[in-house]
Amino acid sequence: MALTAITVLTILGAVDVTVTVAGWLRPLTSTSTPGVADEVLDGVAEGVALDYLSWDARERERREQVLRRWTLPGRAVDGWDGQGRQSADSATVLGRVRQGDEQAVVTVRVRVVPYAPDENPESSEPSPTQPPPEQSGSSSSTAGSGIPAAEPAPTDPPGWRAYSARWLVVAIPLAEHGGHLLLTAPPALIGEPGTAAPESVSPGQTVSDDRFTRDTRAAVQSFMDAFATGDLDFVRAPRARIASLQRAATLVELRQWRGMQSSPGSPPDQRMGVATVVWRVAENAGQLTCAYRLSLHRQDDRWLLAGIDIDTGKAP
Repeated sequence: MALTAITVLTILGAVDVTVTVAGWLRPLTSTSTPGVADEVLDGVAEGVALDYLSWDARERERREQVLRRWTLPGRAVDGWDGQGRQSADSATVLGRVRQGDEQAVVTVRVRVVPYAPDENPESSEPSPTQPPPEQSGSSSSTAGSGIPAAEPAPTDPPGWRAYSARWLVVAIPLAEHGGHLLLTAPPALIGEPGTAAPESVSPGQTVSDDRFTRDTRAAVQSFMDAFATGDLDFVRAPRARIASLQRAATLVELRQWRGMQSSPGSPPDQRMGVATVVWRVAENAGQLTCAYRLSLHRQDDRWLLAGIDIDTGKAP
């Protein structure tokens, strides 16, 4: 009898251990907890960041296919212009901001190696793409800028010249849809340590204000240029905390600015809007289009930048 009891306990113990180990090995999903686990959010965000910040002009179709698996059906998230080359590695989550149980903005730091077309006539292979005339050469306005990384430049592939590695920070807007975590909008370059997720918008703040848009467009362009360079002292509202890109990219253009009507009862000196901008990343390695939500504050008849967050798009 004693031997039988010991045998039963041993078997039950083995089963219990087997179930526990299986639980460790089984990937966490949104159905295993009331909300999406932090580990799942972080893992997906790191993968998205690496794919989004890696590109090669000779393999554009491959990048498009890769990004589709990360994206909500019907959404367009590829902000890259199809030019240049860049490789990304060493993704690390800096933080996350929840928007309910199944939606969040995750901030990820990524090390990138930018490449520029090799104009050496003795190159074994012609450059697969050439920068615009005004960008030709290796002395771009972002040369040597951004936060440097210790990794040396890898061996140059034919037709490209590699530059020293550096760090970029990108915000990833994710939401659960059909059992998967997917992008709700294009990721956006941000400053370190990161960005907060936009607060919920009242109905009155979703209607465009054409006059306000026209009157503030020049100021918004100055805001975004200062956001890139770090020269925020003259455009930042008092007590506003805004981390710049530290010259990791330069502003090519303010593609679109849409100022919103103020909601009923809100202070007249506080407004918001959505800015879509085109960045040129370091060493002319390519361009990215990113969208941001800006909070503006008026002081002494002048609009100042009170906050900048990424545009997360509409949840599924």
